[in-house]
Amino acid sequence: MATISKQNAIEMKKILHKIFLILIGIVLIGKISNWFLNYSDETNQIINTGMFTLIGIAYLVGGFVWNKKLINIIFIVCGIYLIGMNFIGDFALKSIIGIVCILTPMLTARFLPEETDEKELAEN
Repeated sequence: MATISKQNAIEMKKILHKIFLILIGIVLIGKISNWFLNYSDETNQIINTGMFTLIGIAYLVGGFVWNKKLINIIFIVCGIYLIGMNFIGDFALKSIIGIVCILTPMLTARFLPEETDEKELAEN
């Protein structure tokens, strides 16, 4: 039975991170080149789907980083919606909810009060 060592897990994380960054770069190049090349609506739809899916994946991964359950839930729910919104039909509030799901985790992380451990303060 094969087991993954800690070193292999770290290497896998590094590789996945590089792949993620490359995909973000491709989407960014696609969005910027659209200004000059005026892609078709279908191509823009594919680029937008990729963009929102990558943001959703980043929020899903970010949902497991925090120590607070409420923040984890916010990140995970917003990530799931951003991924799922690409595959459901249009409705009136789809874009508004998408904007809220993009901004809420960023603002939550930005204005979250930092908690310091008493042990950490004692060490300093």
